[in-house]
Amino acid sequence: MSKKILKKTINDFRKNTLDDAQVRLARNASIRNEVIELAMDWDHFRKIDHSFSDVITGEMPATNQKSSGRCWGFAGLNLFRIYLGRKHNLKDFQFSQSYFMFWDKLEKSNYFLESILRTTDEPWNSRLVMHLLDNPIQDGGQWDMWVNLINKYGVVPQSEMPESYSSSKSMSMNRMVTRKLREYAKQLREAKHYGASDSELQSRKTDMLEEVYQMLTIHLGTPPESFNWQIRNKKKDFFRF
Repeated sequence: MSKKILKKTINDFRKNTLDDAQVRLARNASIRNEVIELAMDWDHFRKIDHSFSDVITGEMPATNQKSSGRCWGFAGLNLFRIYLGRKHNLKDFQFSQSYFMFWDKLEKSNYFLESILRTTDEPWNSRLVMHLLDNPIQDGGQWDMWVNLINKYGVVPQSEMPESYSSSKSMSMNRMVTRKLREYAKQLREAKHYGASDSELQSRKTDMLEEVYQMLTIHLGTPPESFNWQIRNKKKDFFRF
């Protein structure tokens, strides 16, 4: 048996595939339709029952992270949201997930650049440096990161910093910022190689973070420094904070 893909092997693949009526049918159907929808088993689908023996009553509608990896941020903010909703008898309320996301991205950028400065003695192709460069500002996170961000930056109502296109669909924003951070990593390593002092490197890093801040502002909006919040509860009572 050959270790390579031979022309004869490909021809066999093609013949066997085209001779399979089920494969041809699946191909013809999926060319213009979503495969997952086509594969739905109706007999199982119609048996799905959303009636539950235990139901939480009086809670607000579920939040939606959409096409982003902010599940951990939403989970944490939902804890505060439930508490605030019960305290003030609110029908619906959300904390700003974009505000949280903004500071998360900026802190991750700073961590990345600091990590690059700490690894300037490592070769470019070291596993550590390659890991740092791989995905420096991914959406994901965990509980301790969430706690630190909330303690440092606080929270604001969603009305003060609403969802943006990039917060709901973060792939393009992440790609742009990641490319910029990799560019910065090259500049910092080269500056260190040519004898830049620690203070000079920190000054450069601050300038780089300012540009990242600007990029995040373009994608997510400007984080508010203060705000006035007003709302009506379920009894139509008016509150202003």
